[in-house]
Amino acid sequence: MSDKPSKVWYAAANATNWTESTIAKAKDLFYLAGLDKCIEKDDSVAVKVHCGEWNRTHCLRPEFVAAIVEEVKACGGKPFVTDTTTLTYHLFNNRCTGQMLVEGANRHGLNWASLQAPFIVADGFFGEDDLRVELPEGNIIKETYIGRGLYEADAVINLAHAKGHPITAFGGCIKNFGIGAQSKRGKYQTHLAFWGDPEDAIGYPKVNKEGCKGTECPYAKMCEDSCPESAITVAAEGVELDYEKCALCYSCQVTCMFTGMEGIGFRDDYFPLAQIAMSDAALGCMKTFKPGKIGYMAYAVDICPECDCFPWGGLPVSGDVGVFASKDIVAIDTAVCDLIDKAKVYPGSRAEELGLKPGEDKFKAVNAFTPRIQLKAAEKIGMGTMNYELIEYEPELNPENIAKWQIRKTPMTVRPMRQVFENHHVGREFPFNREDLGGWLNKWKDFDPTA
Repeated sequence: MSDKPSKVWYAAANATNWTESTIAKAKDLFYLAGLDKCIEKDDSVAVKVHCGEWNRTHCLRPEFVAAIVEEVKACGGKPFVTDTTTLTYHLFNNRCTGQMLVEGANRHGLNWASLQAPFIVADGFFGEDDLRVELPEGNIIKETYIGRGLYEADAVINLAHAKGHPITAFGGCIKNFGIGAQSKRGKYQTHLAFWGDPEDAIGYPKVNKEGCKGTECPYAKMCEDSCPESAITVAAEGVELDYEKCALCYSCQVTCMFTGMEGIGFRDDYFPLAQIAMSDAALGCMKTFKPGKIGYMAYAVDICPECDCFPWGGLPVSGDVGVFASKDIVAIDTAVCDLIDKAKVYPGSRAEELGLKPGEDKFKAVNAFTPRIQLKAAEKIGMGTMNYELIEYEPELNPENIAKWQIRKTPMTVRPMRQVFENHHVGREFPFNREDLGGWLNKWKDFDPTA
């Protein structure tokens, strides 16, 4: 790995004029970071997003995605927006079939009407349309399975929503590939379902009979129903798990945790291992594209402690940070984590409850392990470098920049309003009479309770 830092372009989230809209700055960064160079005329270009779980309130807004779709088209590419199906991972998960995934994406506004591009399920109706990728260089996993829709694309823009994740600490561009590009088989691999022995409970559900209320638990039936392999039985003395049937989908663990119970959970060692495996799997997706055909962007907004795969959104750990772009997946995620850590803590959030100060590792505090584990793992297998040069961008306020990203380049005062006045309001005479202010010029103060 070269010691030379990778360039990461960054624009802060705040805005005071036309040019500083997050949308406008994202479009600027797309070109400043050279992501347009990833695309040749008529390339099929995947715009990989996390479409979000049903009832999630903090996933990427369609405007953020449409902005990038528009520039892919401007470069001559043929864009499609995409995500993959999931394992069940909780009782009411809405993304484990292609039909459900599209229903959820549509509810979040990721559809043709808002994007002007198709939303495609990359791994097919049930998550089985995939291709195997060997990972001899992987830290932990040595193979993975990538959704065919991504595998067959000519180029990809990895468009991540930067936020936390209770298992992998943080979800950015690495997670957008390391989980989000994997088919169902690929997700089982990344969950370490075929790694180690079940009795070690590294990735397999860790049963805590002492903490389980057995048949007295109000969620006992839901617990049994949480397993697609029927490996769960709840007896009076506690939960029983048939490890021979278990395929490790997380559903029983997450169901127990979501309901506030303590019968089934994770072994602590699993969380850092999951980060490492996720980085391995992300490399699997990267290997399906020719050099120079991948661009990375991340919106660090609505930075919740949990992922978009949760069916709710907690208060963000910090305020909105901004938008990032790079050609290096490790550098961009490192920069995002660093700037989130430097940001002020969001009032009322879990981060504030823990007493965190700007500069401290927010996701380590909130989600138990530092996200730098996945970054170091990715760096080790040659995915990129944690050494980055941050190039802060602030657009100049000038007539050219104001007009650049507007839907119409001609000011509305000129067209159509000037035409309306000329064609329909001869002499600009309006059908009302001017009235005397009647002393109202200063009377507004009578309505100001702070005056």
